[in-house]
Amino acid sequence: MKLDKLIKESLDDLLREKGIIEKENKDATLIESYVVQPIKFDLNTDLLSSKNKKAHQELLEGYSKQLNEISARLDTAEKDEANLNCSLWRSLKIDESYNHNAVFLHGLFFQNISDVNSQINMDSLTFMRLERDFGSFDNWQEDFIACGLSSRNGWVVTSYNTQLKRYINNVIDLHSNHIMIGSHPLIVLDCWEHSYYRDYLKDRKTYIHGMMKELNWNVIEDRFKVAEKISKVLG
Repeated sequence: MKLDKLIKESLDDLLREKGIIEKENKDATLIESYVVQPIKFDLNTDLLSSKNKKAHQELLEGYSKQLNEISARLDTAEKDEANLNCSLWRSLKIDESYNHNAVFLHGLFFQNISDVNSQINMDSLTFMRLERDFGSFDNWQEDFIACGLSSRNGWVVTSYNTQLKRYINNVIDLHSNHIMIGSHPLIVLDCWEHSYYRDYLKDRKTYIHGMMKELNWNVIEDRFKVAEKISKVLG
């Protein structure tokens, strides 16, 4: 919590320097803003180069910094000036969604890859639920790969959908386009060009197959357990 406070104070100073908060207004402080702190990920996989891993980590840190600044600016933006044709408030909220999803999709992706001993057990909750909702585990894989190959700069995500009450694969363009309402992410694969071009050039298929061979099923299993709890609570 002390670190969160320091980040908020730093953002407060930054906004004053930019003139977003008046320097002489000592009472204007960031009260409701949230902060995110990017995790340093140690990816064991040899399927991504060290330059790729470093660039990806820097991207995560950049999105986190932008999200924190947007969160702080929302605390000081004039809500009364919001309108349909020209709205700083709307622009900030759109940017908030974009950067929020960029931060957490990257985090989920890094957490569920890079297991060089990747193996899924047939009696695991994950395997049984994918079998149930896709007809077979192979069907899920084919569906997931098709989503990855057809995704533009964006993501493929296996989610639990609280509206459909089943597991489903989603294609997300950029970080925030075409997300289905009620989707709780479980398996996440980055399909932005930057995620593979440095190592695979245009060969996205090899990249996708490589990442799927090293999915961390232990991490994913824990996510499925949470999704099952959500399912039971919602009935």
